[in-house]
Amino acid sequence: MKGSYIMENKITLIDGAMGTEIRARGFEVPSHTNSIWSAQALMDNPKVIVDIHKDYILAGAEIITTNNYAVTQNLLRRENLRNKLEDLTLLSIDLAKEAREITNSNTKIAASLPPLDTSYRPDLVGDIDSLMRKYSEIVEIVKDNVDLIMIETMSSSAEAIGALKACQDTGMEVWLGYTLHGVRKNTLPSGESLTEALTAVKEYNIDAFLINCCSANITAEAMKVFADTVDKPFGGYANSEIIDHIERGDDSLDNAEDLQRESRQSINADQYSMIVKEWIESGATIVGGCCRTGPKHIETLYQMINN
Repeated sequence: MKGSYIMENKITLIDGAMGTEIRARGFEVPSHTNSIWSAQALMDNPKVIVDIHKDYILAGAEIITTNNYAVTQNLLRRENLRNKLEDLTLLSIDLAKEAREITNSNTKIAASLPPLDTSYRPDLVGDIDSLMRKYSEIVEIVKDNVDLIMIETMSSSAEAIGALKACQDTGMEVWLGYTLHGVRKNTLPSGESLTEALTAVKEYNIDAFLINCCSANITAEAMKVFADTVDKPFGGYANSEIIDHIERGDDSLDNAEDLQRESRQSINADQYSMIVKEWIESGATIVGGCCRTGPKHIETLYQMINN
């Protein structure tokens, strides 16, 4: 049954990173470009996933996202585990529910609907029919087992449309998250402007709009576009970094992540929260963290929001 988890004029706090947090706790997380990276922990270290979910809840997160980001047909084939799609997806949900039970909380659980192949690579997205077919398989697994669906890190409007089509008849709340080119303001890795990407999905029922998995200062610029463009709740969850080199351009690139890595500067939880405060001042009502954020970031955001 569809119901909104966003209250008017209230800031909704979501969780932070999973893959980089698993690594920060001393467990191996291989490169996301050639492995099933964070999904490997579902098989090798499920307890650390529960612990991370639990710590985010205790830090103040009202919504946690299942650790199925790398559980897709394309990525599982890397390890000949395509037949484990349902089992691993359901396991990711069970681990999130376990953390919720341990903390005796009312935290909502969002299922991730991530890029099917390597993130930030619009050249690997594929055609709409293929996207819809594969996303529909994932949606069928999660739809009766979670509170909402979080489409995240979409690098092009075509990728977003494939995911949105798969969610059309679920009756569930659906949030859409675009990622931005590493060193360009308001530009997707596909070369589309954020405004163009929002226009491309205007016919779909989207309950909230997000920016994720790019620098905090690039995300701040996008909040201004959201404020002028969308009539639904919006926000972001960024990486714990800022970009010190901004360039112009509207061509599609397959090395957006590399350019971002070359230009990024790490920031701490306090610095991150001050930039998130700028998002809120622009109208954002959903905030959290992505790569290299952890429970400390979420706790700091909680304190900033509630003070």
